Amino acid sequence: MKLKRNDGKRAVARVREEPEIPVELPEAPESGIEKNKYYLTVSRRYKFMRLLTAGVLLIFVLLMIALRPEDITTANILYLFRDINVSAEGGDAFSGVSYSAEPIQRFAVYRGELLYVTGREAKLYSATGGLGLSTTISYEQPAVDVTDKYALIYDIGGRGFSVYNSFSELYRETLEYGIVAADMCKTGDFILVTTGREHRSEAYLYGDDFELRATYKKSDYVSGAALSDDGSRLVLVSFGVDEGGEYYTDVSFYNVGEDSVSATAHAAGECPLLVRTMDDGFAVITDKSVRIYGTGGELRGSYAHGGAVGTSAVSGSHVLLTSPKNSLGSENSVIILDADAKVCYNAVVGEKLTDTALSEHGEAFLLTPAHAVMIDIASGEERSAAVGAGARRIIPTGEGTALLCMTSTAKTVQFGRAQDAE
Repeated sequence: MKLKRNDGKRAVARVREEPEIPVELPEAPESGIEKNKYYLTVSRRYKFMRLLTAGVLLIFVLLMIALRPEDITTANILYLFRDINVSAEGGDAFSGVSYSAEPIQRFAVYRGELLYVTGREAKLYSATGGLGLSTTISYEQPAVDVTDKYALIYDIGGRGFSVYNSFSELYRETLEYGIVAADMCKTGDFILVTTGREHRSEAYLYGDDFELRATYKKSDYVSGAALSDDGSRLVLVSFGVDEGGEYYTDVSFYNVGEDSVSATAHAAGECPLLVRTMDDGFAVITDKSVRIYGTGGELRGSYAHGGAVGTSAVSGSHVLLTSPKNSLGSENSVIILDADAKVCYNAVVGEKLTDTALSEHGEAFLLTPAHAVMIDIASGEERSAAVGAGARRIIPTGEGTALLCMTSTAKTVQFGRAQDAE
């Protein structure tokens, strides 16, 4: 609304000035706390050192970019983060994990997640089905070996291999000859066995920094290799034919860092099938026996299984063997040995066996087309769960639990709760 004077001119409203009222603020009471000059000095020095460190880092980065630009690569940056785990920890219970159904499938649990490998890709799934690592490969017969540090994927018969952490490929190499076997220990060191030209077999030992540390050349055929948990001991298992036309198995023990063999063992008339690391030793499985050696090469014990090995598994303290009882494989014997090759479990399963596994908790797992079975080795107690069609692998994930890998899905079975798998 506009105000107008009587003479038609606009009126101007004036604001009445209010008198100022003086306000007296009370004095703040003394706290009685004196300033500590020592801590003030430390605080000033800390701030100065922080700024100085940031400045030195900035100068260093600028100098490296200017002087060594060829070394600022994606591979080198990934190497700096090689030990970082960015996996979303989801516990031991897997659910909702699905993947493509492929004719070639390899499974492993790496850092609490499912590593799924085919001939053309490698993927890492969290327990809730989230996709982490995803990379392409081109392997005819992929194989996987994992520790808490790295995941090694290599091509049996091919020449390529790759090393991964939980989010990226860290190293890749193509060797001169085809890969026969490989093994990785807990420190991240790994060995690859290949065929050779001048020698029948060659083995390449790499450190956790992916540098080649040693090369071992053998005049006979090396079928397997194993590194001790701390990476200080190496075993190469080879075979050949003697003058009488009979197969033999040779086991060679090495101290890593030394060129010469520290100990050897010979088994005439036997062909090697598998070598794996155990607690303070190694297990060598042949077509006729199981031999368990200490890290120094001494024989702890042996067991003659009589041949016809179906599946096998090795843990820190046990060896599991299965053997078909008939030509159809519809009935199988299951034998579990302790660290001294003594039988601690012996039973017959009236079904075909798809897969077997041993856990670090003294449990054995059997997978049949219809059931997953857990055996408490100490007590002999057995618990089973029904499985759906297409179960391919059973992988221990915790005490009383295992991961079932089906054709296109994976799910945890908890035997302690007698929970069936779908």
